[in-house]
Amino acid sequence: MSVLDESVVFVDIETNGLGYKRGRVIEVAAIRVEASWSEIQSYSSIVNPQTQIPAFITKLTGITSKDLDSAPCFADIADDLYRFLEGAIFIAHSVRFDYSFLKQEFARVGKKFNPRMLCTVKLSQALYPQQQSHKLDSIIGRCDIKVKNRHRAYDDAYAVLRFVEHARKKFSDNVVDSAITSQLKKPTLPKGLSQTVVDSLPQDHGVYIFEDENGSPLYVGKSVNIKKRILSHFRNDHAVATEFKISQLISRINVRPTGGELEALLLESKLIKEMQPLYNRRLRATKTMTLARQSKDSRGYINISIDDISKIQPGSTEDILAVYSNKGRAKESLNQAIKDSRLCPKLMGFEKNSGSCFLFQLRKCDGACIGQEAPQRYNARIIDYFAEKRIESWPFSSPILIEEKNPVGPDTPKAIVVDQWCVIADITQDEECSPSISLYDRAFDIDTYKILSAHLKNKMHLLKIRPISTSQLQIMANS
Repeated sequence: MSVLDESVVFVDIETNGLGYKRGRVIEVAAIRVEASWSEIQSYSSIVNPQTQIPAFITKLTGITSKDLDSAPCFADIADDLYRFLEGAIFIAHSVRFDYSFLKQEFARVGKKFNPRMLCTVKLSQALYPQQQSHKLDSIIGRCDIKVKNRHRAYDDAYAVLRFVEHARKKFSDNVVDSAITSQLKKPTLPKGLSQTVVDSLPQDHGVYIFEDENGSPLYVGKSVNIKKRILSHFRNDHAVATEFKISQLISRINVRPTGGELEALLLESKLIKEMQPLYNRRLRATKTMTLARQSKDSRGYINISIDDISKIQPGSTEDILAVYSNKGRAKESLNQAIKDSRLCPKLMGFEKNSGSCFLFQLRKCDGACIGQEAPQRYNARIIDYFAEKRIESWPFSSPILIEEKNPVGPDTPKAIVVDQWCVIADITQDEECSPSISLYDRAFDIDTYKILSAHLKNKMHLLKIRPISTSQLQIMANS
């Protein structure tokens, strides 16, 4: 008995074109097959999304907002549709798309929807690996399937059913069942990825890059176990909007193994800034950053100014109290410092008037602006407040070579060289060969600083550190 002789239901939906979190189903169709395909039932309904639908959706489907005005809402059809789908293997072309929308619609009416799923894109890839395209239009043409109204839910669901029928006639039950059961036993993958790609992923430290079919980067991530982390993206893509968008576009995975977690963190930060992936927001490169700088006036009081700069010069961080993404964040932080530590808004750069500041008149400033508070006492509060925000001095007297203690890491040892919080080289030592060294220009990066500082504070036991001079490094690079 074939897997397809169980209860199966072929499903297609049309939507209003928004992501599944805010988007709504405007049409749903399902064709249920029972008892070795001797019993076939169908269900179809347009659905009122309770909002206008865009013109491009009308152009694609032929469905207008007027058509939907008198249609039932999803809540009105939810019980009937749920009963129709219940207990059957849920089959659709790019199944995660249809499933994600229906799961969300059912959740809105208090129903949990977690069927076993089969994707006919993946089935086509398994049965027809020689074909370049596995889009529904390509399959319809290849299998000579007659479709009257493409991009209408019933017609597309029927086309998917006919494709499966065609495959069962062309291949033996064993071949078709093998392709199907491999899907049912494993997490459903995005339509653009094959199981072979996922099976070949390493289970160690490294960075991964999701790319679309044109090779454009969608997302850069890192993990101590690349394979496990990548699979977690796809298990959760129906619940997280960004993961869902990635799963619809991903076509390739590029992997870069690293010597350990520290190297992975640094490489992830570097690649995000270089590649500017579509779905990475954190760690992106910015054209400018805002610094809060300190300087002492003639009376010995610390004054603070904020400046926008494009980069920080290595070794010139002593007067920097904090680094912010923009002036708005900087001013917000300085205002909070004034409130929390009774600092003077005049010395903090917010007031330009002569005489006392406004807060002194409200008894919320201790009078540093007019010399009533001793400089040492006032300055101590500033230093204390910004202690965790400021860039620390480089704690070593020379550059250092860092190698990570990673017993299950790559066979080829790796190390990085750091000076003044800047990565200035990486070293790869192949067996029985001279080390391969890549040198980099000194460039201070705030994210690199945060990564290195945190690792040196909290994970020193995982690092092998030894001093190395720039002349030693240069000799190694030239040898």
